[in-house]
Amino acid sequence: MDECLDLESDPRSVALAREFVRSRLVGWEMADKVDAAMLIASELVTNGVLHARTALQLTLIADGPTVRLEVADENPRVPTTGACPPDATSGRGLALVSSLASSWGIEHRDSGKVVWAELGPGRPRQSEDCLDMTVFDSLPEAISDIEESAP
Repeated sequence: MDECLDLESDPRSVALAREFVRSRLVGWEMADKVDAAMLIASELVTNGVLHARTALQLTLIADGPTVRLEVADENPRVPTTGACPPDATSGRGLALVSSLASSWGIEHRDSGKVVWAELGPGRPRQSEDCLDMTVFDSLPEAISDIEESAP
């Protein structure tokens, strides 16, 4: 199954993208992927609005247990990831996408590029530097562990 949504380069497109993803995944009986997919769509569309500044197209593809989100734009400039200062108000979107998705990437097209992310079966991959908070039974317990492991 696949469907797409054409969007303008406008901040209001982010909310439209989230609702599109939510409604399609619920309709496709993939509600377990809704929260992560909505957040990924939000980040990718926000990046398109802020940096590509062209028309956008969000495509949602369901193939078995895998959901793929693609955001195409007409700007050939590739997004970059890197360290973000603690007081920055933006710059963490692709890191967030990377932490949620089982895989993600960028494809060049004649008309620009596509930034994509997949939510596959099972848990997303984890960085070796990442703390695994899924093993805790309560938020206070997890917070305590984070504070103890701080440098």
